[in-house]
Amino acid sequence: MISRRRRTEVLVESDPSLATDLAAIVERELAVADVVEPHQGLVMCDVRETARSSRFYLGEALMTECRVRIGDVEGLGVVLGGDARLARALAVIDAAFGLPEPPAVLGEVERRVEVAEAELGRARAREAAQVMASRVSFDTMGGQDMSVQAVVK
Repeated sequence: MISRRRRTEVLVESDPSLATDLAAIVERELAVADVVEPHQGLVMCDVRETARSSRFYLGEALMTECRVRIGDVEGLGVVLGGDARLARALAVIDAAFGLPEPPAVLGEVERRVEVAEAELGRARAREAAQVMASRVSFDTMGGQDMSVQAVVK
């Protein structure tokens, strides 16, 4: 079984229609009750400054959050941005995977998430190959220390 973290990463990084399609599959089989409707809020982005090893707040980011319940299990969906449909879909899928006895429909959901994960891996490999093709190696400058030459002149 795919971990919650990997599943969420794949659903967020993939096309949003994947998560909404999978949530629709789950909702056909299970009764979903909205606990907290999708709503927008702000989240503080804190960053660790490496030189002093201290934290500071970079600013705020818009996020959308939703909570649903399937049986006794509550699911949470949170995304950066204002996509309420995606946040609700993530909450439905999260709640379905949290059920003590997973329904048969989750096999199809998990299979489609694994296919999307493989496609994301291929896309990332293509992007890395393009970056590596244009990467510049500064070690080929003949061993000259350019900073020393600038100071001497």
